Amino acid sequence: MTSNLPSQVIQVTHYNLVQSSDAFVAAIQALAKRTEAEGHPGVLGYKFFVNTSAETAGAVITYTDANAWFAHHQIAYQWEEMPKLQATVKLQSLALFGPLNEEVEAWIQKAGLSYTHYDTLAAGFVRA
Repeated sequence: MTSNLPSQVIQVTHYNLVQSSDAFVAAIQALAKRTEAEGHPGVLGYKFFVNTSAETAGAVITYTDANAWFAHHQIAYQWEEMPKLQATVKLQSLALFGPLNEEVEAWIQKAGLSYTHYDTLAAGFVRA
């Protein structure tokens, strides 16, 4: 599995909740269900967390590569579940780990998002 690591893109996102944690959980459960059933096959891991006492949430999403990241966002932003999720949170930070491509960078810029990018894997492994 380590041969896949250099091309993988991992997204780490932090949010503040602007609706109740219950509203966030309901919205992300619907989006996760649809992503698993109908989403891009390059979405390898899709994990969202909530901290009810701090009214924050976070996500860790793993993609096979930058092409999968781009394709997932093109697909998911057409679904009715996406604006429902976005209504529950305010993006605080976005970090991307792994090599990106021009399409991803253009998409993020067009969306007006600021992000941190770590482009080169220095060391690591994944246990199955």
